[in-house]
Amino acid sequence: MLTIKRLSECTFEEATKAWNRGFEGYYFDAAATVERFTHRLGMEGLSPALSVVGFIDGEPVGLVLSGVRTIDGKKVAWNGGTGVATEYRRQGVGRKLMEAALSLYRKEGIDLATLEAFTQNEKAIALYQQLGYEIVDRLLFLQYGEAFEVNPFTADRELPYRHHRGIPQDVRGLSYYHSMAPWQTQWAGIRDGEAVLVQDEQGETVGYALSKRTFDESGKLTSIVLFQCAAHPEREDGEAIVRYALSQVFAPFDLACRRTTFNFPAANEQVVSILQQAGFQPSTEQVNMIRKMEK
Repeated sequence: MLTIKRLSECTFEEATKAWNRGFEGYYFDAAATVERFTHRLGMEGLSPALSVVGFIDGEPVGLVLSGVRTIDGKKVAWNGGTGVATEYRRQGVGRKLMEAALSLYRKEGIDLATLEAFTQNEKAIALYQQLGYEIVDRLLFLQYGEAFEVNPFTADRELPYRHHRGIPQDVRGLSYYHSMAPWQTQWAGIRDGEAVLVQDEQGETVGYALSKRTFDESGKLTSIVLFQCAAHPEREDGEAIVRYALSQVFAPFDLACRRTTFNFPAANEQVVSILQQAGFQPSTEQVNMIRKMEK
């Protein structure tokens, strides 16, 4: 018999075991120690009180991790991982865990429930749709791993902009900031990241990008990840603004490192097109799903 508890009622050892069993054989190695699991909870803003763990015969067999933020005056929940142990899959355990999570969302007064799922995980996507989630966009992982001979975004053009580098929080006041972006690409979810704020000749902020750089132990740049990039929608020079922002994010171009996007919306066709023109290639893809919660 399946028993479901809030994660806050479990030990971290039990929750970590549920995670490891639930994501065994996943698309990438998701195995975690207790330390890594608890670190993930904090880094991604996940709530033990809003997350659930399933037990059969006293053994943890699956879980649903969840977090909540207030965005534009609405309480938005995010599914940070749903997993079921291999031997209990296709037995309705995943559905019961999701139904328990949705029940907690209702008690919490959640307005919108969101999640992402890999496109090849068709069975999970079908379950989420049966539970009321709708696909609202495709999320792209584009990558380029070599050095560039020249800046592929501006080439030899001189663009009439300047920029300011800050922290992700700096974009939250922009009217065109994408506040309902996937959870980990929102300003509040980008730890140790940076913002590029593009300004025109009058000093108005006309575009932005959110990204993160990682370095090895010697201090060498190893990767640059782009989370968001947009120009003010009323600007006729939107493409030039975006190109300028990307040229700041992905520099220096003579250095070979892993340049990628993370959960980047396919609906942002302008940026996607510019990246593809520069040679970025797709690696994997997710779907972005949203469910309106009943009051």
